[in-house]
Amino acid sequence: MIRVGVRGSDLALAYATRACNKLPVDTKIVIIKTLGDLNPDVPIHEIGGKGVFCSAIETALVNNEIDVAVHSLKDMPGDIEHPNLIVGAYLERSSPYDVILGKVFNGFTIGTSSPRRTKQLTDLYGHLNVKIKHIRGNIDTRLAKLDAGEYDALVLAEAGLQALSISRTTVRLPIVPAVGQGTIALQCRKDDVDTIEILKHADHNLTRRHSFLERSLLKGIMGNCSTKIAAHASEDNPIKLEAVYYD
Repeated sequence: MIRVGVRGSDLALAYATRACNKLPVDTKIVIIKTLGDLNPDVPIHEIGGKGVFCSAIETALVNNEIDVAVHSLKDMPGDIEHPNLIVGAYLERSSPYDVILGKVFNGFTIGTSSPRRTKQLTDLYGHLNVKIKHIRGNIDTRLAKLDAGEYDALVLAEAGLQALSISRTTVRLPIVPAVGQGTIALQCRKDDVDTIEILKHADHNLTRRHSFLERSLLKGIMGNCSTKIAAHASEDNPIKLEAVYYD
């Protein structure tokens, strides 16, 4: 029996279910509350950066409370990696793209909490005097705020909407996505050779190589949750990398 640790959101559980279905052993999902979940309205950079979604799960992994940690790769910090843990598998990547929901007009208000999205949206919609307003919470919470009129539009990851089978009118944005967006990473202990072998069954080689390239760029500039960087690797032989960086 493999114990699979994950956040308790609907999206995280959907990702964990997908991961479990890829493993050739019995699995048990263990829900772990992260600092990001316990502070849903506080900007991420104020409570510790991207690691707020990973650190509690990693701690459970190190303490042998779980055998595998399920992460959205874009939530994993690029500047610091735990010395006793490795990513044993990268599931085949879902859509890496950002989509917009709602109405776009002169002076519209759009919701996002991402520095990367904020800079690119300013470039994209600056001629429309766009107002960018902070938003956090799970997908349902954000959609409820859109429906209530608190925002005119939202930016969300297409992969999340697809994973939850949410059907809304969306338009893909011509912006570069976050490093690792659309990819699920399965982490385990470096010394757990049995689990490492099991995770090989779920690993998607091209996604692994794309992920390595994107995260190498993130590590190279010591990127964190406040870094305005985006990168998207695609194709194969050669792999193409599109990236943007703002000071």
